[in-house]
Amino acid sequence: MMTTSVRAGLVSFRHGLTYATLALAAPLLMTVPAAGQTSSAQSGSPQSAKVQQPRPMVLKRSPSGDVFHYTFQRGDTLFQLADTYMTRPDGWRSVLRMNRIANPRSIPAGTVIALPLSLLKADNLTARTVAFRGSGTITPPNGTTMPLAVNLPISPGMVVTSGPGSFITLQLSNGSRITLPSHSRLRITQMRRIHLGDTLDFDFMLEKGRLETEVTPLKSPNNRYRIRTPIAVSAVRGTIYRVAYDGPDAPSLTEVIEGSVAVSPGLTDNSEQVDKGFGASLTGNGQFSKQALLPPPELLQPGRVQTDPEVRLTLAPVTGATRYHAQLSRDAGFVDIEHDIYADTPELHLSNIDNGRWFTRLTAISPEGMEGMPINYSMRRVLAGLNASAEQGDDGGYRFRWSGDGDGQRFYHFNLRPDTPGAVPLIDETGLTGQLISISDLPAGTYIWRVGVQQFENGEYVVNWLPEQKLIVASEDRP
Repeated sequence: MMTTSVRAGLVSFRHGLTYATLALAAPLLMTVPAAGQTSSAQSGSPQSAKVQQPRPMVLKRSPSGDVFHYTFQRGDTLFQLADTYMTRPDGWRSVLRMNRIANPRSIPAGTVIALPLSLLKADNLTARTVAFRGSGTITPPNGTTMPLAVNLPISPGMVVTSGPGSFITLQLSNGSRITLPSHSRLRITQMRRIHLGDTLDFDFMLEKGRLETEVTPLKSPNNRYRIRTPIAVSAVRGTIYRVAYDGPDAPSLTEVIEGSVAVSPGLTDNSEQVDKGFGASLTGNGQFSKQALLPPPELLQPGRVQTDPEVRLTLAPVTGATRYHAQLSRDAGFVDIEHDIYADTPELHLSNIDNGRWFTRLTAISPEGMEGMPINYSMRRVLAGLNASAEQGDDGGYRFRWSGDGDGQRFYHFNLRPDTPGAVPLIDETGLTGQLISISDLPAGTYIWRVGVQQFENGEYVVNWLPEQKLIVASEDRP
């Protein structure tokens, strides 16, 4: 049997000369047997020993409005509540009808009534784009779509869309952050501070794509932070998690990195708690399942300086993974993500990476599309790309050429030795500033040669060697 527990918090505040208690509408303590189970124990029956394939649990929708549950105290009146905390003085009439109260002047102390959030006074809050890469747009309510930029204010009702190869990070008024990767669309449903209990209410709709959010702990038990998709709601009080939704034919995914998340199919009194290290999948017809997130992949040779034209990240394969994901950022918190790549193998290649210190975040992805637990590495990038070739000249000598990419002062190192064990180099030239060396009178035989580059930039020193290459000098046929 699976037991689901969701808290309904209480807060006390002064109302006139009395105290009132506010409880946010939330699912009650529920016991939900998994499909195929019964509520009675059957440990002694033969059937209990059978191993059955687990089936997804079905979470059913139930009508439940956006309301506060308010507990009346001695001396309270519905008229006072309407006058102080509602958007119109006659709001008490709607409360009367909703709660089927016959006489508004005779509500006993201790009575719990539902107050529609739509009737409560609130101040809208704003967010800002603190990081942005690539292309993106914002669309105000009933307005014209405009390009996105850093430090733009984001208000309730706006839709934020990220383009291909893009990243957008929003910071909310309480310090929480939401990061959108490419091809994602987020609708800002609510960002407000409700006067009743000084309560924060954040509500977002992920219409397409993915997001990751880091939620600043909500001090009041009545504060709300919800990420919705068209088929699911993820509600938290302070945690780090990801949400993904790729259209009506795909499930809504929730992946919990820190803390716990309550997942439910829309407006419902039936939710499931998903803890750190687990993910949840919820389909449009309410099919719910949980699975452990894949462990983070290990980066092989994490201390290697990335000197080649392409940054290569070689990972240890993760059992059960079908894809791998890497992100690069200048900051350890991954607020400003500059590069992002997916690969079907544990070998990832990124191009056009500038020199400097980077942080890379790695994850493995399951066949169900669930992204696993992350791991972060620091990485040093110094482009010292190098290529070389050898050719024979008209005079019978050999010319070795090389060229490279990168910044800073560069010196080359050329080495040639016979292809025999323990052979001493015939030529070992260091400190070369040119990109050509000619060798004449090279005896017939087989040789091993290579070129390296020594690069100095910003007080740092990097050496990069090309792989060894073989050169065969044939003896001349004489008549």
